[in-house]
Amino acid sequence: MFVVPVLALTFSVVLYVYFLKRSSAKPVFRRFVSALVGLAFLLNYVWEIGHCPLYTSCTYDLPHFIFLALASLADVIMVGLLYFGFALIYRDGLWIMHLTVSRVLWLIIVGGAGATVSEIAHLSAGNWVYADSMPIIPGIGVGLTPVLQFTILPVLIYSLSFYLSNYRSGRSRTSVSFIR
Repeated sequence: MFVVPVLALTFSVVLYVYFLKRSSAKPVFRRFVSALVGLAFLLNYVWEIGHCPLYTSCTYDLPHFIFLALASLADVIMVGLLYFGFALIYRDGLWIMHLTVSRVLWLIIVGGAGATVSEIAHLSAGNWVYADSMPIIPGIGVGLTPVLQFTILPVLIYSLSFYLSNYRSGRSRTSVSFIR
């Protein structure tokens, strides 16, 4: 049950260390990753609470809020893996500093595809069941909101994290190109 999350967390930490060692801007990289982790948890937790009624097991009580927090921690790991996966492809731990429309589109495609595969696996395993109110993507049979979660939030999280780490570093907000 916990094998995949432990492997994903281990891989994320290894990649963090790898890119930190290679970074010429270690303080900015550390601030960026710290902001990424914090924002990923916060935004995913809000998303999880918001779309909770679209699942049959949703209750707004303390045990379920704790469960949603744990789900958000898993989402943080996946957001990190997604970021570091692209960092490997671009060979740059701060690739977000050179965000292009093409990179945003690839991020949306890969995030959505990953969420789709994850939803199929979890539904097949019986880990959760959608309520009748969950909008379903035709032809795929997975919920729209979990797929949107990983198409929208990573772009937002990485962008805000970059902004916060750049802003707090004392750099001018315009000193680094953002979307070209």
